[in-house]
Amino acid sequence: MRLGAPPPPPPGLRPFTAGDVPALAALMWDAYRGTPDEADVGDVQGAVREIHLTMGGEYGAFLPQGSFVADYEDRPVGAALVTLYRDLPLLAFLFTAPTHGGRGVGQGLVQAVMHALAVQGHDTLTLAVTRRNRRARRLYDRLGFIETA
Repeated sequence: MRLGAPPPPPPGLRPFTAGDVPALAALMWDAYRGTPDEADVGDVQGAVREIHLTMGGEYGAFLPQGSFVADYEDRPVGAALVTLYRDLPLLAFLFTAPTHGGRGVGQGLVQAVMHALAVQGHDTLTLAVTRRNRRARRLYDRLGFIETA
């Protein structure tokens, strides 16, 4: 997706910190359980592994300055983790607590990512999404992402 000048992040979003990993791993597993992507995470320990792999550069250089956490009542309910993969920003992971699905958390996180990346001089955001993950695909379509081969 080509980045323009999206609005600044809405309230309740903050930058990711390494201290978020335990809470985000539990949240990630909760978000992926029962979805087409469940097997990619496997369990809470798999979520911890995926977050550490992301931070360690497995999916490109981690961009903490482009990664965000959504909080509600002082606990994380969503996160967007971004890397620089093949010289392009990649939305490596986006997940929202099932209890907060459909409330605009994912959209707010992606918009925060786009804003931060545009401020940093990037003009593109890429992602990969499982074809069967209809809910995620609807979100990305609404936000203007275009499917490529």
